[in-house]
Amino acid sequence: MSIQLTTAAVPPSGTRHVVPIRADSTQRLLGYLAALSTVLIWSGYFLSLRQGALSPLGTLELTLFRFGVPAVILLPLLVKRWAHIRVVNPLWLVGIALGAGLPFFAISAFAMGFAPVAHGSTLIPGTAPLFVTGIAVCFFHQPLSSWRRFGLFIVALGVVCLLWTAWQGQSTTLLIGQALFLVCSLLWALFTISVRQSGLKPLEVAAVVTIPSALLLLLYAAVAQPELSLSTVSTQEWLTQLVVQGIAVGLGAGFLYGFAISRLGAEITSALGSLTPVCATVLALLWLNEAVTVPTMIGLAMVTCGVIAASGLLHRETS
Repeated sequence: MSIQLTTAAVPPSGTRHVVPIRADSTQRLLGYLAALSTVLIWSGYFLSLRQGALSPLGTLELTLFRFGVPAVILLPLLVKRWAHIRVVNPLWLVGIALGAGLPFFAISAFAMGFAPVAHGSTLIPGTAPLFVTGIAVCFFHQPLSSWRRFGLFIVALGVVCLLWTAWQGQSTTLLIGQALFLVCSLLWALFTISVRQSGLKPLEVAAVVTIPSALLLLLYAAVAQPELSLSTVSTQEWLTQLVVQGIAVGLGAGFLYGFAISRLGAEITSALGSLTPVCATVLALLWLNEAVTVPTMIGLAMVTCGVIAASGLLHRETS
């Protein structure tokens, strides 16, 4: 059994105490599978954006699907486990709700008006491990091995290669979009760290993310009374997006990512998450026949190698 003990020099009751991970080899394997499954779901989501599959519906409808469906499903769970959830440090609860909830979704949707979706699929999961590691090292005094340092450096270079073509003809609008995607990446890192520290189970995490966001959406709908565009699209189209947003992304990815963090830790899970642009690009090549440039191929190879190094797959670290 592998146990990662706290390295912080503060009492366990402090927010800088690192919650230990207790997982044997089987549980760690399940954690890797959960993280890679999350990558596949995220890649499919970004791929659907590239295809324009989300265009028939407005942002409000998609947001309602994203948070409303899982909120309805998870509300009984929240009520049942509220006594356990409410004793969690409020800092971690806020970090979970903000980092993957409505603010994250709204900023990422707004950013897509300034930069291509492909940039979001690269910058958000690709740079999140850098933010997670920075927070872990600076605030929690976590040790950073040479292998992980090297791997994260290669991931960063790979992200630069993936965006190199776009940067050659950069504009102010593009830079604004990329900056917003980096804000989303920081929020996601905050979410990842908060999940790790909260000790909540994956479905409890999903409930903390979706239910407050759904309540805010209901409040907005009651005040603004916006018009919905469901009547302008076919039933099949909006049902498909309901399943993708509410079930696959809202419940599936949320549960799997939380499970992976509980078995592998925040840093390794976020490093594996940076495989998303690699997977999305490969799927786009196979399904959409998208052209892949030389900088893109170099970037894919670098991100892949960097993730392998940073995740400790080749060099098992001892705590």
